Amino acid sequence: MNVMKKIVGVVCLLLSPLALGQDKSEAATTSGPVTVCHATGGTSGGTPSDVVSECEKRDIARLFLIAGNTKAALQMLCNTKEARATFHDDYQDGHNWIKADVPVKCLRAVGVDTK
Repeated sequence: MNVMKKIVGVVCLLLSPLALGQDKSEAATTSGPVTVCHATGGTSGGTPSDVVSECEKRDIARLFLIAGNTKAALQMLCNTKEARATFHDDYQDGHNWIKADVPVKCLRAVGVDTK
């Protein structure tokens, strides 16, 4: 549940400047603090490349948001490991995890059409 609160908090934080009608350059500077990603392995025990990949997804989502493309930002955020785990978009078949092609449950939860 803690991860879900973080995801909702990040989405709200990122969306708030645009919802107030600020221009894109102002939204870029006021959309909140940016946490630097360190490639030392994640809290889930991932490899450094996994951490960088997750950071890149977050940064790309932020850029889409600044550019005014909320749908693309939400799609990128829903493809992070944390969102996939929170919404159970990936599933286990015996001992193997199967990664869904599209994180449908997350996208539906944030209001993005999955068709």
